[in-house]
Amino acid sequence: MVNLRTPINPVHKRGLWPPPNGREYPVKDDDNWRKIADRERVDVWGLIHFNFATYVPEEVNWYLRELVGCRNSTDQGRNYAFVGADKAKGKVYIPPTPFVTPSTTLPWWDKLKKLKFEVEHSSDPQRDRFLCILEAMEQRHDDRVIFWTDIAPGDNTPVPLGVAKGRRSVADAQWMQDTFKTWGDVANLPLGNGTNSRQFVLSFHKFLFETADGSLGTLRAANAGIVDTIVMLHRWANAGSGGSSSMPSEYRAIKDFVRLGLRSSGSVMNCFVTTGTP
Repeated sequence: MVNLRTPINPVHKRGLWPPPNGREYPVKDDDNWRKIADRERVDVWGLIHFNFATYVPEEVNWYLRELVGCRNSTDQGRNYAFVGADKAKGKVYIPPTPFVTPSTTLPWWDKLKKLKFEVEHSSDPQRDRFLCILEAMEQRHDDRVIFWTDIAPGDNTPVPLGVAKGRRSVADAQWMQDTFKTWGDVANLPLGNGTNSRQFVLSFHKFLFETADGSLGTLRAANAGIVDTIVMLHRWANAGSGGSSSMPSEYRAIKDFVRLGLRSSGSVMNCFVTTGTP
């Protein structure tokens, strides 16, 4: 069943539908919010908010049904799509230019739902993985992740060809060597949010929605950072990939922690297994 919530004070009962100064746009069957927003060069949630004055996905679905005449879904019934919309009602409105998206402060839980709605309506090649990640966070499952840029060795640490280095200082390299002997040492590290280089095991929801902007672009970049961690650790430790058994104990501890995360059913890291290879 489509996720719906009736707005407390719907826009059409406030004289705000159609939205003032909007340009009428009859939706097509192959349209989605992202496609329209990109074509019109506006922020996707700015476009939605201009039409319905809400950032709540369940309310957006209610408006799509009531005001746009949407009755079908293309994402297993979670949200309404424009395909097959009522021909008489099937219109949304494009804001005038220049248009500034209204600013708002949302709790991370609402930001997650907002991003999930955007991903569901996107054609992103990693759509299934992103939905898996967001649903794991939504269910409050293990969301610990590591970005390669946060742990990449500095020039003082020898690595096999193909393992990217970073800017880690000699002091940080010594701290890692002294601190991490087993995967349990990594697991016991206080969770970071992307602001402390020595807290490189991140709570992904804190990073994505409290430190970063919670956008699809940031999620894409974070996905790339996690993939780099998986790939680089594998290259370093596996002779068949050009690496060797000479990986330092601190990085072997990190690799074991990542390996266990990949195997942990329902976790954010497990999404990198269940949705295909990195």
